[in-house]
Amino acid sequence: MMHALIGLIVGAWLAGGQPPDGNRGVTVDQLRMVLVEATHEPDAEIAHRIASLYLTERMTAAGLEKIDDALHPGPETREALRLLTDSSAFLDPPPAEIPARAAPSIAEQQTMMNGAVHFVAVTQRRIPDFFATRTTYSFDDRPTLLTLRGWATAGTMHAGGNFSQEITFRDGKEGVGAQQAKSSSGGKVVMPSGLTSTGEFGTLQGVILRDMVHGKLAWSHWESTAAGVMAVFEYDVPEAQSHYEVDYCCVRSYDDSYSPPSGEGPNSYHGTPGYHGTLSIDPATGAIMRITVTALLKNSDPITDGEVAIDYGVVTIGDKTYICPVHSVAISVARSQIEGLYAPRAVRRINEVEFTNYHRLGATEQMLMPAASH
Repeated sequence: MMHALIGLIVGAWLAGGQPPDGNRGVTVDQLRMVLVEATHEPDAEIAHRIASLYLTERMTAAGLEKIDDALHPGPETREALRLLTDSSAFLDPPPAEIPARAAPSIAEQQTMMNGAVHFVAVTQRRIPDFFATRTTYSFDDRPTLLTLRGWATAGTMHAGGNFSQEITFRDGKEGVGAQQAKSSSGGKVVMPSGLTSTGEFGTLQGVILRDMVHGKLAWSHWESTAAGVMAVFEYDVPEAQSHYEVDYCCVRSYDDSYSPPSGEGPNSYHGTPGYHGTLSIDPATGAIMRITVTALLKNSDPITDGEVAIDYGVVTIGDKTYICPVHSVAISVARSQIEGLYAPRAVRRINEVEFTNYHRLGATEQMLMPAASH
């Protein structure tokens, strides 16, 4: 049975939820104007100003590149922009990036969806065995300052650590190798906290396509990307028809080391909740180039929000090219037991993932001839 296993560990506000109190919503163009006006301010002050904003539309790679080329932001501002970009991953792009084209007919939409099914069921299965590097950049809003009154919140998201792991794809199955972790503060890091996912290499796509048969599917819009114009569909799958597995355990301590010995308890969640999101399809080939998934969790659950956005691109494996994941963003909100606090508090976490260094799996042999005697 195809399934997408999502481990949700810990993570307050999602891009699709309520914005932080006092923060101001801006469009991508308005954000660019804020940066232009602050050009001569110190890098730290610009980053602090950005931290009080949230985007009302998605910052695409093209939009971020324009800002970078025109304004050359400093390192702190870059990180603030990165977090704004990640948080906007589940929104529609600016109107200027939505082509003024008529919606396709029902027959054309059906042809696109048939192409997507063929892409997942046939084309994706032709990908050879390979290995790649999965690098996770983790951010959270946990308290970071120790005061006489206990832990005080820093008020903004901050880096939690980098995590590098080799993944393999063999006989249609994904595997993982040893993980190397690095804390941004030099402290102990066990694993990336927050939402993690598997199934990016076709399994998740298959789950969504299968579940959509019993859910709802609707045309959304055209979208301009570096790979061309994509057809974007919205889908909605009720809990009764969901095969999207969520496995969460449990309220974690400040160092993310605590979990009940049995892995069960009142703070764990195991189920297949309803979910909704978008599919971006190449209308010419049926290739699925982007997926977003939002799990419909309850406020009473230990994990209250979880969203994943996966971007695909053309990668070279061996001497051929294939469509594989290149970037993803996962945002989660869950209760976390913080050292120095009596009760758990909601912690927001963002995990940004890059997939790089694709190489074909295979053995090579070299015959060495004995040296000629003299």
